[in-house]
Amino acid sequence: MSGHLLEAEGLVKRYTARVGWKKRPLLAVDGVSLHVDAGETLGLVGESGCGKSTLGRALLRLEAPTAGEVFFDGRRVDRESMRPLRREMQMVFQDAGAALDPRLTLGESVGEGLDIHRLCKTRAERRAHVAALMERVGLEPSWMDRYPHEFSGGQRQRAGIARALAVEPRFLVCDE
Repeated sequence: MSGHLLEAEGLVKRYTARVGWKKRPLLAVDGVSLHVDAGETLGLVGESGCGKSTLGRALLRLEAPTAGEVFFDGRRVDRESMRPLRREMQMVFQDAGAALDPRLTLGESVGEGLDIHRLCKTRAERRAHVAALMERVGLEPSWMDRYPHEFSGGQRQRAGIARALAVEPRFLVCDE
């Protein structure tokens, strides 16, 4: 593979849609090839329902592509190789309300990745890191003990951004 940070070759994603009693194939992504270099930004523009979100989810293996391949930093991305890459590849979801667990405070949600990847040694270090992330995205650190339903959609979206940035990914998909 070349020196691209992320590369997709011939990515396809098909679903089966029910139309009445019949099942019909639904082609969401059809043969997409692209590459993104470190420090580069790529924007996808298209009408609603054209497959932008599905492409982002397939790039990160949140949904398995039907065909095609994805490479990250020269390594093939598949189900087996994805676990060590989870920290390096993150996503900010379009629906911030659905992306945040209503049972967790904002601080707990933002800090989940820190716990999973063992990035903080103490609770105090974790709390300070979460506070700094919240401040970085325009949220008051004192709000970290509040629940998602207590915030506006924009504030929840910023919490989702903080959550994705918490593990310092090298590649970020923003599904806005």
